[in-house]
Amino acid sequence: MRLKGKVAIVTGGARGMGRSHCLTLAREGADIVACDINKTSPLVGYKMGGNEELEETVNQVKALRRRSIGLIADITKEDQVKQLVEMAVDEFGKIDILVNNAGIALIGTPTDQVTEAQWDLMMDVNLKGPWFCCKAVIPHMVANKSGKIVNIASHCGIAGFPNVGPYNCAKHGVIGLTRTLAAELAPSGINVNAICPAAVHTPMLEGAFEQAGTTLEEARKKNDPFGALSVVPGELIPPEGISNVVLFLASDDARYLHGRSILVGSTITLIP
Repeated sequence: MRLKGKVAIVTGGARGMGRSHCLTLAREGADIVACDINKTSPLVGYKMGGNEELEETVNQVKALRRRSIGLIADITKEDQVKQLVEMAVDEFGKIDILVNNAGIALIGTPTDQVTEAQWDLMMDVNLKGPWFCCKAVIPHMVANKSGKIVNIASHCGIAGFPNVGPYNCAKHGVIGLTRTLAAELAPSGINVNAICPAAVHTPMLEGAFEQAGTTLEEARKKNDPFGALSVVPGELIPPEGISNVVLFLASDDARYLHGRSILVGSTITLIP
């Protein structure tokens, strides 16, 4: 087992990619702290991860014979993030891995029509939240002279896709945060890297398309010149396709990687 004896915090762990990350890390020996918000914002409209789903994630991890707790926290509130980390340390004694997975999307709105409230929410959840989580775990990792931080960015953080402006900007910021922290923390034995997935088949993606007045299936049938949905026609990335990369970055196999942004499921390298 590559993660035997390790403790991981996974935000957005109630469902979708977050649950997949929790289970993948647990199968390799990690104990899991799964975190989610248990509320829905009217600014995005679709349902977010709830308490029952979070409990199911915890139960599935325990079925793998790993310890796990589920905690409700709003990662846009620094006091709640600090409490989350304190409770994790109280329960497990340390934090070895942080997976900044929680995020939200707003699809189909031209940037000049985005409201200030929508812009702020996208930035708060997708960029400020990961920053708060990093701030809270870094002192523990520095004290242990080791740690792995894996930020879930997006191929939207590398290229500029139309009508997802705030999401694009926030995910570009996540890559900048990753590079900055990697440079700062490498001397302390901490690896900070990011994953940039193309479209992953999750409840969030389905909800975001429905909020935009279409369905994921309809979007898949349309011409997709930017490769936004999949580099393989008719195929979306399953959550496990990203979790396997999370596992690699969370393990000692990636000990020589610092500040990398790994593109998964897309060939996009330049702004269209």
